[in-house]
Amino acid sequence: DAAYQAALAADPSRLDLRLALARFRLRRADPAGAPAAGEPVAAGAEADPAIAELRIRALVGLGRALDASQLADAALARAPGNPALLAARAEVLEAAGKLDEARALDQQAAERAPDDVRIRVALARLALAAGDLPAAAAAVAVAVEKGPDDPAARSVEGDLAMARSDSGAADVAYRRALALDPSFAPAEQGLSRLALLAGDVASARAHLDRALAIDPRSTAVRLALGDLLRRTGDLPGAEAAYAAAVEQSPRSAIAHVRLGEVALERQELDRALDQLTTGTTLDPTLAAGHLALGRALLARGETPAALAQIRRAVELAPGSAPTLVQLGAAQERAGALGDAVAAYQQAAAADPSLAEPLQRLGDLYAASGRCDLATPVFARALVADPRSTAVALALADCRLKDGQGAAAVTLLRRVLHDAPSTPGIAYRLARALHQTEGVAAAVPWYERAARDAPTDPMPHYYLGYYYKDRGAAPRAIAEFRAYLARRPGAEDRADIEQEIEDLGGAR
Repeated sequence: DAAYQAALAADPSRLDLRLALARFRLRRADPAGAPAAGEPVAAGAEADPAIAELRIRALVGLGRALDASQLADAALARAPGNPALLAARAEVLEAAGKLDEARALDQQAAERAPDDVRIRVALARLALAAGDLPAAAAAVAVAVEKGPDDPAARSVEGDLAMARSDSGAADVAYRRALALDPSFAPAEQGLSRLALLAGDVASARAHLDRALAIDPRSTAVRLALGDLLRRTGDLPGAEAAYAAAVEQSPRSAIAHVRLGEVALERQELDRALDQLTTGTTLDPTLAAGHLALGRALLARGETPAALAQIRRAVELAPGSAPTLVQLGAAQERAGALGDAVAAYQQAAAADPSLAEPLQRLGDLYAASGRCDLATPVFARALVADPRSTAVALALADCRLKDGQGAAAVTLLRRVLHDAPSTPGIAYRLARALHQTEGVAAAVPWYERAARDAPTDPMPHYYLGYYYKDRGAAPRAIAEFRAYLARRPGAEDRADIEQEIEDLGGAR
């Protein structure tokens, strides 16, 4: 930068030096410095495609989308079909979230400038965003062929490898990009994603911090940082990162949506609705925005409006199992249980490895007394998530109701081993043992249940009858009285009081 400025001081009339300095500053993530370099010739920018292109890209980097759009339109009116201007106009559209339109313009630019590596990189990124891996692969192949020493080409090569779940190839590509340019922020961001996949949160954060130091105005890096902090439970930190992304890119729909999601997690419903409404307005095709907005409306009790938003999310992402799960939950809230069953079944079919739709489906069946339907569903859910105590307990309950006490005991002992502090586990095990091995085997567990859950009346109920049958009247009376104290409105109160009287106690 200092060398370019010294050269310009020696000869201020050199337009080529001004443009070179502006390009250098853009590449170094300094959109504020880029227009300054070309300021003396800015008045005629729309008449010169080279000047116009650089100013358009700089204005996009500064978040001045309207100014960038107006300059792009004026410059293209004077030089229609200019590939550099078409690519710059595409960048304006991309910043506005109009990815399909941006991709179409970049395709036109690539046809007019087939050797331009930057255009191929942009095409690859947009194809990846659309999930079009064949098109992305074709664009990456040309970019790497034309620019083997271009860090952007190597970095997007890493992005493609990530999309193909080839972590090894992605790591090689990102590190090659950084070897070519140690301050190439997208490659640091790519390495952060790889570290996160490997469970190395500290390395992921370090790579993002380096990316942010290189490019403090990067909305993508701010969003990635917010996602990382949110994943680690740092909601205030995530909120700050998303808020910075919104400030830098106020028309970024995903930034508003992420900020709204954090507000929803923090139960700040008004703020959540405000951000999510803005996000879905900026990009009506963003499924995540409609889904989160539906969840926020559901939390506010606005069930019909919530269902409309979640249905829209399903239309936009028809194969998304988590979205179908949320649709089922909203339909349950609306009392449309048949529709909820269908939604959970679709979610389970869309992603058989996901336990949640199966668990919810099993819960619906069990609540309606259909353990014959719930049991196989819970069994599948437990295969999907073997560590889920909630699913294991639900399956054990159904096994017990269906008279499969031995199977229930096996499940409950496993839960007891894996999660001994699980609420209610002692009472459940007592009931299963009572059914399969008799009351004597269950008594130690009833007594433990009474200690673990001092407000639960039921262990005392069964202990009362156990001690009555054993002739231990004082202990039986104490247990029956403990039962009534914890359940004063018991429908069998008169019967229990009679038991106490028969044992010699006062009513």
